[in-house]
Amino acid sequence: MYEIIEFLQKSDDYYYIDYIPYETSDVRFLELENYFEKTYLPIYAEKVSCIALKLIYFYPCEIFMTESSIPADVKCELFFDINIRDSSPDKLAYVIKNVISRDFSSIQILFSNPQFLMSIDGGFSVSFYQLTTEVLQVLQRLATQEGLFLKHRNSNGENVLI
Repeated sequence: MYEIIEFLQKSDDYYYIDYIPYETSDVRFLELENYFEKTYLPIYAEKVSCIALKLIYFYPCEIFMTESSIPADVKCELFFDINIRDSSPDKLAYVIKNVISRDFSSIQILFSNPQFLMSIDGGFSVSFYQLTTEVLQVLQRLATQEGLFLKHRNSNGENVLI
């Protein structure tokens, strides 16, 4: 399973969810980014968990949380490196939100039909690999519904708003 995940993540061509619709190299943006990390990250985590759950219940998948050396201070039992797809929606949402907010692990959601990957890491790092046209359209609608922005990073390193 992890071989497929690692293979997909090696791609320079992927999509990601962002909270702003533009790219900037302005150093003053770091001040705004720091503010968002302190105040907006829990809201972002909630929105991403909604998107993830909608995808999980629409497409067949397996869900793996990678073990980390960082201790996790969460209120539910965590299972690392096994398929947690059969967990309840509230437990999946709880784990997703905590991974984003506390940055102690990552969640890899490997969809099988069609095959694509949703990778959720700590902070504002949510990426998608090998999206079909159909999945891209669904994901675009879900991101818009949550007030987030879907962006494409192409193999040239350019970030483009979708």
